[in-house]
Amino acid sequence: MKRIKPFVLAVLIPSFLLLHACSSETTAPPPPAATTEPAQPAGLVDSSAAQQQSEPPQEPSREQKLDALKALIPDSVSKIPETTEEFYTQSPGRYAGILYGEKSEEIEEVLKQLPVIDNPDQETIELYYRALLGLFGEDYPDPQDIMEQMKLASFGSPEIDDPRFQFKEQYNVEILLDASGSMAANVNGQTKMEAAKKAIQAFAESLPEKANVALRVYGHEGSGKDSDKARSCKSSELVYQLQPYQAQGLSAAMNQFKPTGWTPLALAMQQAQDDLGKFKGEKNTNIIYLVSDGIETCGGDPVAVAKQLGSSDITPIVNVVGFGVDGEGQKQLKEVAKAAGGRYVLIQDQSELEKELNRAREIADRWNAWKSDVSHDALTKHISQSVDISDFALDWKAIARNESYNLNSAIISLRYLKILPDSITDALDQIKEKQLDAALARADELEKFLDTLNDKSYKEAKEAIDKQFHANVKTN
Repeated sequence: MKRIKPFVLAVLIPSFLLLHACSSETTAPPPPAATTEPAQPAGLVDSSAAQQQSEPPQEPSREQKLDALKALIPDSVSKIPETTEEFYTQSPGRYAGILYGEKSEEIEEVLKQLPVIDNPDQETIELYYRALLGLFGEDYPDPQDIMEQMKLASFGSPEIDDPRFQFKEQYNVEILLDASGSMAANVNGQTKMEAAKKAIQAFAESLPEKANVALRVYGHEGSGKDSDKARSCKSSELVYQLQPYQAQGLSAAMNQFKPTGWTPLALAMQQAQDDLGKFKGEKNTNIIYLVSDGIETCGGDPVAVAKQLGSSDITPIVNVVGFGVDGEGQKQLKEVAKAAGGRYVLIQDQSELEKELNRAREIADRWNAWKSDVSHDALTKHISQSVDISDFALDWKAIARNESYNLNSAIISLRYLKILPDSITDALDQIKEKQLDAALARADELEKFLDTLNDKSYKEAKEAIDKQFHANVKTN
């Protein structure tokens, strides 16, 4: 609100007094309202009312502040991670997968909830840091992810007991693409939807002639408004029927929809099962890619549907792709992948989506060689060098640096906005540096270990990982 300048007040106040005097002369004031309470003698004041007006709000006690701080820490952040297992078992924070600047105003309002505790000990400082991890902790990859990636790289190997990864008469890939309004967000100069369409077109074009591909979109009708929710939540359409790739047909199919509505994940998966219903797993390799940039917003239960999909007689290999999702989205999509017996991967742009879809293309090439009776011993005996599993460690390092960047940005905001005193933010900064060092050290250890697996067969690599991580890794 703008302040009125003093010289304006000097004019307004006398004028107001003059008007008030004239009004008093012409209009008698109304009589006082009747009351049943006896009037207080002059000079006496209600002591209780005066006390309530004069007393400032009571400062919360130290214990109350500690309780408030602990309430901001998710149960999953029980300690500051140090070991490899502690990093990958910790749930992602609320703002995982995004950069601080993308939601800085919202984040700063959340940071203002942190209570100021005077003279905090080391234990209290660590509580502050764990609260920050609950916001910015990243989703470090699980060693189980290595096994799933190696399964894809070793597709067709007789060493793999899982029948889903054996060659079948037909090869089918169905892509479920999120067309909700959030897919209109820009990434590297284009919308997520534009990036996804280009990646899908390139992938389909690379498939062998006899392989089939299908595209289903969901959330592409209506809008993100509440009034359109019912319509949008019913929108799931097979825009490109399961068939060999046809450039014009797929291009036309993708040009007919834009990102607009809500996110009916469960509905899309349920209908994908129907799409592939006649392609039983006994004679068909069925691969499903679920691409989404957020959680279910239509009230469905995607985890339950994913479990049903994974156990159905189409026996699909389910790959759940999170496209720049936040912490909440990552948690749900990982649960969906787990329920379907599949794998989850987080990607941020078109190149990463293309890289992920290339895994399905490589399997198709193996399948095509098998169909053509071409010797594929070299492909099935060793882990494919085109899928460098040491990338796992490189991804780990990138995640660690992104996490440290966001934590550093938060600490700077806490200091600049004077939410916490410098003594606390300086201590938090030291813990942040120590954690980054620990995360990078674990990545170096992983890189050395994983480099030894590149020339091993699937069975040898599986045994090595089991030995390295003991019971922490469950494999099929």
